[in-house]
Amino acid sequence: MIVEKNPVVIRSFKDGLRLIFDKDFSFEEICDEISKKFSEGKQFFGDRAVAIAFDGMQFTEAQELQILGIIKANCSLNVLCIICDDDLHNQHYLKAVKHMQEMARPSDTGHFYRGSVTDGQKLDYDDGIVILGDVNPGCVVNSSGSIIILGGLYGEAHAGIDFEDTDAFVIALEMNGEAVSVGTAQYKPSVKPKWGFKKKIVPKIAYVRDGELVFENLNKSVLEQVYAF
Repeated sequence: MIVEKNPVVIRSFKDGLRLIFDKDFSFEEICDEISKKFSEGKQFFGDRAVAIAFDGMQFTEAQELQILGIIKANCSLNVLCIICDDDLHNQHYLKAVKHMQEMARPSDTGHFYRGSVTDGQKLDYDDGIVILGDVNPGCVVNSSGSIIILGGLYGEAHAGIDFEDTDAFVIALEMNGEAVSVGTAQYKPSVKPKWGFKKKIVPKIAYVRDGELVFENLNKSVLEQVYAF
């Protein structure tokens, strides 16, 4: 009995998907198979936020970005990151993602934006906002409440606008914005940030403490202190 080989096998795990590649196939064949599988399984995968793990082959950063682009073009998944081989880091990351997803629940005063903010878009909200995607360079998100980004912040995010004293905050899975502010506390990097898809990213939260804007790694104790969404 001859078993037909498959360029890509997709397996699910908690909070993510694992893509297992057969090194006997070319990169072009692998890309074609990824396109086919995610297009055919679009309804099955849905629009949830996931981490992606690669097994069986090593790729360059450009190839990884190409694979992620193919996935994005053929389904509605929000890919948060490519998981690395560091098990401890992966556990910390996925735990942080879980906390953020628990926070990003529907409410009477919150809004959801499904997809990435692109092409110079500017979003304005009177209440809190959860963005299920990235905020790309040149884009701006303004909110009178808190801003939760289940993706990367590469543009601008301004929470608690119109308030001098506020409990609002900004959370992003990758905090690398062009400008961030909470209330009247502001931060703008002196050097334009480089952005792109990172393997090892640390979810962060920006909030006001003693009148200053502070950035901290996302963890349960910090969330319990500042959660006010």
